[in-house]
Amino acid sequence: MEAFAFSVESLGASAAYMMPLLVLLLTGLVLMLLDAFGIRRSLAWVAAVGLVISAVWAWSQSDPTSRIVFFGMMETGGIAPIVHVFITMSGIFSLFFVHDYLKRQERMVSDVYALLVFSVLGMILMANANDLIITFIGLETMSMCLYIFASLFKTEVASNEAGLKYFLLGSFASAFLLFGISIVYGMTGYTNLSMLAEPESLARLTDNLPLFYVAAGLLLIGFLFKVAAFPFHNWTPDVYEGTPTPLAGFMATGSKLAAFVALGVVMKRLDFIAYDKVVTILALSALFTMIYGNIVAARQTNLKRMLAYSSIAHSGYVLLGLCAADIGFKSIIFYMFIYTLMNIGAFGMVGMVESKHTDTDMESWRGLGLKAPYFAGGLAIFLFSLAGIPPLAGFMSKYQVFISAIREDLIFLATVGILTSVIGAYYYIRVIVLMFFNSQGKEPSFNLSFARLPMAGIVILVALILLFGIFPSLILAPIEAAFGGGVSLTALP
Repeated sequence: MEAFAFSVESLGASAAYMMPLLVLLLTGLVLMLLDAFGIRRSLAWVAAVGLVISAVWAWSQSDPTSRIVFFGMMETGGIAPIVHVFITMSGIFSLFFVHDYLKRQERMVSDVYALLVFSVLGMILMANANDLIITFIGLETMSMCLYIFASLFKTEVASNEAGLKYFLLGSFASAFLLFGISIVYGMTGYTNLSMLAEPESLARLTDNLPLFYVAAGLLLIGFLFKVAAFPFHNWTPDVYEGTPTPLAGFMATGSKLAAFVALGVVMKRLDFIAYDKVVTILALSALFTMIYGNIVAARQTNLKRMLAYSSIAHSGYVLLGLCAADIGFKSIIFYMFIYTLMNIGAFGMVGMVESKHTDTDMESWRGLGLKAPYFAGGLAIFLFSLAGIPPLAGFMSKYQVFISAIREDLIFLATVGILTSVIGAYYYIRVIVLMFFNSQGKEPSFNLSFARLPMAGIVILVALILLFGIFPSLILAPIEAAFGGGVSLTALP
């Protein structure tokens, strides 16, 4: 406890380490002021500059040794900087598509940019928290922004339905998480993860095993809802369908990355892997999430709902990695980064052609490869990568997760994951066949006049998917280095 006592020196050192987060906070406040004074033309660029500065600053603080700052509340160093960079990249790439989409929909909601920055701030708080209270604050900061994104188009029934469903179910999930945190505090007297990782605290947690399992179950419910894992997944397709398409891609990537990292940190500090019942719950959730997500996605006729159900399936693969202890934790960070690139690209391209709701029906995409071959080719690369086709980055991300599970003797789960990936390949490739090989003389009637900024985003994302598929070490090496300092923590000052 003395290591986390208040002091002016510790506060100053903490502020220096947390400057990347303070940059995001300042950026969000500046965006709100610009919007309030009617200076809206440069909002997207201000948001992008703030996110880039925050990411570069965080990367400059990379250190294999973890540091605990703000009196034990936040962690910097270790995996924190690289997770910070990955989450901010999800926001940056989403900005490539948001402005053009809102302009074509004639719904220029200027609040979007500040909300996006604040949601990134919440994600980073949740992922890099060293205290369960900060985890909850980050989760709620992120969630409030995402609730607004889901209901952004207030005059549309689908958008109102999406926002209401997400808000009500998300509130229940947050209540479960907070109840679990309260039980942990009641059993140990701590919410600080470093303190909870001490042998004395772990012994207090496990003195009453039934109550420990109740607390673990409540925590898992909160996290599994946020990552859309079975059986807390039913909100996903309706919410994604009603959310503006580029923001649905952001919702499906950055928030999941933050939630999975937070769950992995909590599992590590509370030693969940040592308890078979907890691992069994995670394994069953991973199993049914992979099976359900892929089978239902294969039955969809709406492209946006198909991507929503496939995101459920991908959550199953990440849960499989979490079951594989430390080696799996490394693989899921790589997986979620690559998934961020693929999914933001796929949702972004769907949004680029979308003029009305029916444009997301798969039949509308029939013959697109004949009318816009380069555009359809870009989407095909994203879909092939999501399916795990080599040499694209999606293949390497799945390989890392499956090989981690196999090394931890999770042979059955890995086998199910590989088999369900075959189902995934079917529904992704079905879209490609519709675009290129099964036109039946039809041509798409939706928007095919593309702005330069979203097209630039597509080119960059395609290039990164090809690059990291051929040279995965460019990402795996920094992740491995981030884990190089082990679990040793350095308190300030």
